[in-house]
Amino acid sequence: MKRVINIGDLVVMIKYRRKMKNIYLKVEKNAEVVVSAPPRTPNYIIKKLIQENIDEIKLRRNNILMNGYTVKQYVTGEKHIIFGKEFVLEVRLGNKNVVKLSDDKIILVIKDKDQDRGQIVTSYLRKVLYNKALEFINKYEKIMGVHAEQLRIKKMKTRWGTCNIEAKRIWINYELIKYPIECLEHIVVHELTHLLETNHTPRFYALLGKYYPNFRENDKLIKEFSKKIVGR
Repeated sequence: MKRVINIGDLVVMIKYRRKMKNIYLKVEKNAEVVVSAPPRTPNYIIKKLIQENIDEIKLRRNNILMNGYTVKQYVTGEKHIIFGKEFVLEVRLGNKNVVKLSDDKIILVIKDKDQDRGQIVTSYLRKVLYNKALEFINKYEKIMGVHAEQLRIKKMKTRWGTCNIEAKRIWINYELIKYPIECLEHIVVHELTHLLETNHTPRFYALLGKYYPNFRENDKLIKEFSKKIVGR
């Protein structure tokens, strides 16, 4: 079980562990402040722990952030990139958790100010990415004469997508939600091409060029755009 609390301008993620007997406080490599605690640990104990270490926490976070990392706080005015376009987050209180895109805004409605806002937004954007990737799959399956049985989304450190040939299952990297839409289209076609040619052979690239002629230019776009959104 997870929950988020705000202490001053600090956002703290609390993770409750069943088998844990003690409380642990850590500043992650991405500057996120995380408290691991046994279930039913009183809030005042967690807050007391954080207050007692507040100077050290801020010092560690500042050191990380000064080295190029930024941490999303999911507060009004914060900027997020969706399919290459910048959106400004607007947080409101309401009767249920809702996320919607409106012009250049991400409107986040939450029931409780201490909820895990990042999880709510990420869940919504994961669906947005899934639906758009599915559109491209449906489009190119007909053109290429192939069929993917499953589509899944996950965060990957070294790949934009993968294809399980036997299961005909395609995985798309969640990070593509930030990149221009043609980057997602390119990766979908790339992975579908593996259903025609398993390895990256000359035949593979000939097929990829046939169905997505701009794949080389798109490779450059992905690399260039990666430099713009590091840490965002």
